[in-house]
Amino acid sequence: MPKPAKLSSLSGGRVAAGLLIGVVSIAAIAGCATAGPYNPLRLAPAQLAQVHQICRSVMGIPDGLGLSADCVANLSSSAVTLSQGRAHGVALDEARRACLGKGLAAGDPGLPVCELSTVSDHGAPAADAAIARIDTAGLTPPARSYFNASFDEVRRREQMACARVGYDPINGSFAKCVASLDSALFASQHVMQ
Repeated sequence: MPKPAKLSSLSGGRVAAGLLIGVVSIAAIAGCATAGPYNPLRLAPAQLAQVHQICRSVMGIPDGLGLSADCVANLSSSAVTLSQGRAHGVALDEARRACLGKGLAAGDPGLPVCELSTVSDHGAPAADAAIARIDTAGLTPPARSYFNASFDEVRRREQMACARVGYDPINGSFAKCVASLDSALFASQHVMQ
C-alpha cells in the first residue's frame, strides 16, 4: 500500500511542475508581447513606424513574419548609415571651410590633411545623428504580396524602398542599399538548416 501513496505524491509533483512551467511560459509570452515592436537600431518611434510601413507597403511583406523583421533590420541599418554618412559629409564641409579660412586653397596638398585633422579634432559624427528623412507619403500596399511578385518586381520594390529611405539612385550607395536588402531578404528565405 505505501507504493500508491508514493506514486500519487510523484504525480502531484509532476502536476505542480507542469503548472509552474505553464505559468512561466505564459509570463514569458506576455513579456514578449509587451516588449514593443522590433527595433534593432533603436530608431525613434516615428522613424521605426516609417521603416515598417516601407516594408509593408513598398515591399509587400506582411508584419509578423521573420522576413518582415529582416526587412526592418536592413532598412533601419541603411537609414542610419545614410544619416551618419551625411553627418560626416557635413563635418567635412565645415572642416573645409575652416581650413580655407586658414589660408589653404583648393588643390593645395595640405588641404585634405587639414580637413581630416579638423574632423578628427572635433570627433566623429554622433552615432545617433539625425536619421535621414524617410518618405512614406502616399504609400499603399502593392497589388501583389512579396511572395507573389516576380523577380523583376521584387528588384523594383527594393529600389523603391531604398529611395524611400533617402538614397539617391545616382549615388553608388543606392546600389549598395538595394544589394544589401536583396541579400538580407534572400538569406531570410533560404536559411540553412
